[in-house]
Amino acid sequence: MDATVSAEELNKYIVDNIENAIKSGDIKIYYQPIIRTMTGKVCAAEALTRWIDPVHGFLSPGLFIKVLDEAGKLHLLDSYVIRAVCRDIRGKMDNGEEPFSVSINLTKSDFLNCDICKVFEEAERDSGTPAEFLCLEVSESILKDNAEIENTLIKLLENGHERWLDDFGHGYSSFTALKRSYDVVKFDVRFLHGLGTDEQERARTIIAYSINMVKKLHFSTLIEGIETEEEYIFFKNLGCEMIQGYYFSRPMALDDLEDQGFEIEARAERDYYNAIGQVAIEDSLESDSFKEEAMAVFEYKDNTISYLYQNEANKCLLAMLGGLNPKAAERIMNQKSGILQERIRPFIKELKNGGKNLKFSYLFSGKMINLKASFIAANKKTGAFAFAIYTMIIQDATRDTTNILLKSMQEVYAIFDRFDLIDYEDKIVKNTYINTTSYGGITEGVDIDKAIRIWSEEVIHPEERERFLEFMDIDSVRKRISKLKSKHLAHFFKTQMENGQYMEKEYILLPINLDGREMLLAGIINIDLNAESLL
Repeated sequence: MDATVSAEELNKYIVDNIENAIKSGDIKIYYQPIIRTMTGKVCAAEALTRWIDPVHGFLSPGLFIKVLDEAGKLHLLDSYVIRAVCRDIRGKMDNGEEPFSVSINLTKSDFLNCDICKVFEEAERDSGTPAEFLCLEVSESILKDNAEIENTLIKLLENGHERWLDDFGHGYSSFTALKRSYDVVKFDVRFLHGLGTDEQERARTIIAYSINMVKKLHFSTLIEGIETEEEYIFFKNLGCEMIQGYYFSRPMALDDLEDQGFEIEARAERDYYNAIGQVAIEDSLESDSFKEEAMAVFEYKDNTISYLYQNEANKCLLAMLGGLNPKAAERIMNQKSGILQERIRPFIKELKNGGKNLKFSYLFSGKMINLKASFIAANKKTGAFAFAIYTMIIQDATRDTTNILLKSMQEVYAIFDRFDLIDYEDKIVKNTYINTTSYGGITEGVDIDKAIRIWSEEVIHPEERERFLEFMDIDSVRKRISKLKSKHLAHFFKTQMENGQYMEKEYILLPINLDGREMLLAGIINIDLNAESLL
């Protein structure tokens, strides 16, 4: 820019040349992608402008937007943006590409100095672009005490647009804005960058609670101004739904953005991820009492359960259950065998049908786990569905008789790595309990002879397989036990763990009578896995 040009002259140039700049193509439309934290895909983008002037070169948006707004001409620029965005979206659709939603910043000038409804309707009609792809990004200031603007905005929403609240948290009256309904509430966290460590920590705490408050109103959350990986991880762990900032990408022309290799979220999945993102994460864990509700959101896809996100209380719950992490917990839930797995299957079926507040209890690692779960949403494109699980963490259990008995039974269960209940008549595994993920698996309902062969081949040391098959011969169990005073059979066998090492495990066969039916309880004693391995 010519340094001899005064600010007043440049301002006049901007006002006088805005229409010519639009016609000449000097004003470019740039897009900054918005990333879905759960998937890493682009779910939307914000439309921004760049003025590359033939006389003055690059003109700062912070300058020309302010000048045009004060001159009452900003609606000319915004109307151009609306038309250009519609053409770009239509172009992607015509090319068979997945289009993303685009947020367009609207100002008071757009509502007062032109018929903004007509601008949108004509641009959408001429291009054939559905209104649902254009999101109206507005600040609280343009809505405050102006019923006419609010009524115009409502008309636009009725046409199919989304309403996004920009810069939530700025200004003393920001919370009053939440009395209205929004599809997305946008937080600008760039103010964090200049704060000291203590101030930044306090500010982040406020933002975390604000995000959860917004989620409880069933609005989606978007964090703007993310510049570092540390910031990204922090807000992702809070369950923030969408992220925007230089950490992912600067604003750029559409062609350049497409060259970055971003994967675009399928439109058919948008409602699914929005519903998940609007689930509030309670995170008020009090370390002194350790008595809070653990919460996690899961996805069930292709017969597999996986974590989407969790709160700090749930991390504590996993740690309490034997130092588990999400991957280990997923491995347990997705095993093909075990009483937990058998109980999960009908539970999942109920959730898939839209179940709410379903209760579920199970015993794991000597602890009784009580939880409730609710369906969130289904993904029409992939067939997956999401659900939330809430578990109360209580360590200071009362000492009444019931709890004493429960704790005693938990200790009995904890003796075993696993046990399987076998029907003598049909030789089918009727019930299975598992207390470890370190080795093996037998599914309830399987033929026991087949299960024994598989177990022998996959878990038992080759040198001991023949003796194992003799020990587990169901047809001769009763006869062998009848000759013993102990009334049960026991034998140690070298058993292969997931890490490939062999540990000596004690196998027990015990006949029992269950409702008048003779059954066989096959158990494996829990031997300390921290002991030295055999091989």
